Amino acid sequence: MRQDEQQPNDKERPGGRVVVKQERSERTRRNLIRAASTVFDRSGYERATLSAISERAQVTKGALFFHFAAKSDLARAVQAQACATSGAALGKLARHETPAFEIANAMAHTLVDLLETDVTVRAGARLAQEIRTPDDPSLHCHINWLGALHGTLARARKDGSLLPDVDVRAAAVLMLSMITGTTALPRLPADLATARPPRPRHTSAAGFAPRTPQETGTLWLTRMLHLTRPALSDLPAN
Repeated sequence: MRQDEQQPNDKERPGGRVVVKQERSERTRRNLIRAASTVFDRSGYERATLSAISERAQVTKGALFFHFAAKSDLARAVQAQACATSGAALGKLARHETPAFEIANAMAHTLVDLLETDVTVRAGARLAQEIRTPDDPSLHCHINWLGALHGTLARARKDGSLLPDVDVRAAAVLMLSMITGTTALPRLPADLATARPPRPRHTSAAGFAPRTPQETGTLWLTRMLHLTRPALSDLPAN
């Protein structure tokens, strides 16, 4: 064969069609997990239907059942992806060479950010509360996060950034409670969340009232960590 003859593309060689089918199958599977995440996040496990998920993913029911035999299998896939995504973010933070208490705070902020911006992480966390989930950190977001926080705060005890009389397990549970608690708080209007009397909502010339500003989970977490910091660490606040 002459050197200037074009080499066939790998996907055009014998067996190439198998590669194409595998890639298409994997794309469909990822699409179904994203669609299921959105439906579970909006409707919860009990109200979510396979019809809604297949419609959201724009695939046939047959394609859905090819990848997932039941709704519970889809839920497990969403939970696994949620744990993988959040676990990777926590693992990256754990490698930082800074006082471990600050790393734990950074982990808390990262998880709240993921809960606000990543629908799969948010759905995985919701499913962990709604359905029976094995005590497996690769499936149960809260156990995954609690383990990361506990390990990091145990390091903080050793490096002195956590006060010596602090119960490490209780501190980890406290942080996890703050993280998961913020998922409800952003839905509160700012006036209600801060216990101030609501201001009158004046309508515009078009007859529409402006939307009431809402608190974010990140702001709430910052406030709660600020309040609890003196009981956990004597490091100066950043």
